[in-house]
Amino acid sequence: MATGGPSSALQQLIKDDAVRQLRQQQGLMATLGSEDGALKLDWVEGVQRLLADNATLEQVETEAREIWERGIRHVIWAGMGGSIMAVRVLTDLGFCSGRDKGQVTIYPLDSTDPAALNEIVRKIAEARNLALPAGKASSNPAFLQTLLSDVLMVGVSMGMTSEEPITHLTWFTDLLKQAGLRPAEHLLVMTLPGSYLDNFAREQQAPSLPLQLDGGTGTGGRMSAPATRVFLLPAALYLTRLSGEPGQLRAVLRQAWNEYDLDHATERPADHPFVQVAAALSEASVDGACRLLLRLPAVWQPLVPWIEQLMEESLGKGGKGVVVFDDQSLNPGAPGYRSSGTLHVRVVADLPQAEEEHSFNLSQPYLARKEPLDRLAAVATSFLGWQLSMALYGYLQRITFAGQPAVENYKARARVLRAQDDPLQVTKNWAATTSDTEPTSGMSYILLAPQGVEIQGSPASIFARTLLRTFTASTRHLAPGYLDLTVNGERPSSVGSALNAHLHITGNELLGIPVKLRRAPAAYHSTEQSEMDGPPLLVSLRVLARDHEEPILGSYTDTFLCAQAVSTWQAMIEQGRTCFLLIMDGSIDDAVEPFHRFFSEVTAHLGGQ
Repeated sequence: MATGGPSSALQQLIKDDAVRQLRQQQGLMATLGSEDGALKLDWVEGVQRLLADNATLEQVETEAREIWERGIRHVIWAGMGGSIMAVRVLTDLGFCSGRDKGQVTIYPLDSTDPAALNEIVRKIAEARNLALPAGKASSNPAFLQTLLSDVLMVGVSMGMTSEEPITHLTWFTDLLKQAGLRPAEHLLVMTLPGSYLDNFAREQQAPSLPLQLDGGTGTGGRMSAPATRVFLLPAALYLTRLSGEPGQLRAVLRQAWNEYDLDHATERPADHPFVQVAAALSEASVDGACRLLLRLPAVWQPLVPWIEQLMEESLGKGGKGVVVFDDQSLNPGAPGYRSSGTLHVRVVADLPQAEEEHSFNLSQPYLARKEPLDRLAAVATSFLGWQLSMALYGYLQRITFAGQPAVENYKARARVLRAQDDPLQVTKNWAATTSDTEPTSGMSYILLAPQGVEIQGSPASIFARTLLRTFTASTRHLAPGYLDLTVNGERPSSVGSALNAHLHITGNELLGIPVKLRRAPAAYHSTEQSEMDGPPLLVSLRVLARDHEEPILGSYTDTFLCAQAVSTWQAMIEQGRTCFLLIMDGSIDDAVEPFHRFFSEVTAHLGGQ
């Protein structure tokens, strides 16, 4: 956003010395960065403290070498939200992804769908050149021992109440016992003292390590990278296989800290790119809410979900926040199109491009580097920079960026539903329900609508009418809105491609609004805070199939998955959000035609208006 001088938001940050407040953990920054009276700002200077310590980073490298020397070649990293998001970024960028021989392969696991476990089992078996036996043969101790002998599961929780990793560890521990392998040699837990996962680890006598190297607890999950073991251990697993020399992790962090240059942000905030982007977002916002349409160089696209979680989980509170999307073209002639409350941010690694209206070019020249250590440092620099932008936006809009209180509602509901024989039983008594059947596949589906929505016509027509009413109301002419489609459970690529195409036609072309396609339950730990309590102008369609895969190995059901799908929908309704639940009577694999029918009818209604 080209201007003649510092914007009013930037002037405010300079006048208040906001970056220094953040570093010194004082003033309004200390208030906004606290949860239940406890400061959660260890992440701000975390890298600098690690660099000042002569031994702790080398200790993580030692831990990584010991894992390799024990014969571990496959690591299942089980966690949700900030406990795993940085790990997924690293693997998607090619670090510990199985592409390079002689490296540990990390498999991120952030789903309660048995299909996610099956996919990891298949990949490990393929890497070991093992054929997966069928039926009872899959529980053969000799086979399990061969399959799992070089596998480690790392269970991580940076929150107190996350339970998904416990279900994964329970499943894996049972398999280890069947295989005659000692669980203590194949498990590692990293969590907060007194958390649900910590209690589980103590009961199981599983080895554990602190998340912060100093044992502190002042780092929220979404700020876990690059100063906690969530980033440091995967990075060390990668780096120690490149070279046996110690100090590589230190070199990466030193390079990242220098490129981030927090001293520059403190002394000359107007010149720092991540201070500038925070001010630009604040200037573009309407009533504290802003849509961030983000474009990165293609190779760096895996950073988008991490930035999305950071912004939405931290800032989505009290109707305010930053909602993050992949860059997408919105139809300016559509009835729901608004240019207000929107900023297009283009991350550029080369020469700056001309800025257009409602746009900002974020210069990150280090993203152009190709060497592995440079790329790893660039990831860490990006993490640090966006964290600064998040905190400064929170400061400008007076948003408490520590904590995520809204999500505790659905977690409590999910615990109740998991104890029932059928978590979907509660949906059978919902009054605002309508159904349809797709004739080609014969698959039926029901749509549960928010209370107050008129149930007249097919599910698609009801959904389309709600979209039009929500995004074309004249009283909302400035508010930044969006459409969310959340699929509970794993989806095959064919279904994902079809849904993505339908979603962009519906939102971008016919309504002129941005859209996001989420994968749950992972999304419930990354962006649900914002959907429940952030910018209020959204319509969310949650999808759940009744049928799911049986686990290839061991015992793992879809009960938790179904409970999460229902509990999050219930919590959204209670919060007054426009949220629908679409339940498919079959498997998601067979839902391409039903989805096509549903969205074709939606687009027909929107096209005719």
